[in-house]
Amino acid sequence: MAATPYSVEVGASEHGCDEEKKGTTRDKSRDVVTNLGMLGECVDDLDGHCDGLETEDAEIHSGIKD
Repeated sequence: MAATPYSVEVGASEHGCDEEKKGTTRDKSRDVVTNLGMLGECVDDLDGHCDGLETEDAEIHSGIKD
């Protein structure tokens, strides 16, 4: 029977990649925070738009009742 080579996992710190991974994680975290900020702005814009539509709707209903 032929010998089968076994794969061996080596940790990132043994390759000196720890710092690189930390930097990548920070960059991804920063991107997430930036995207959440942009999402929050979009939600605020939509909320304002919906408030305007609700006001317009209330005015229409008020005009129909009169």
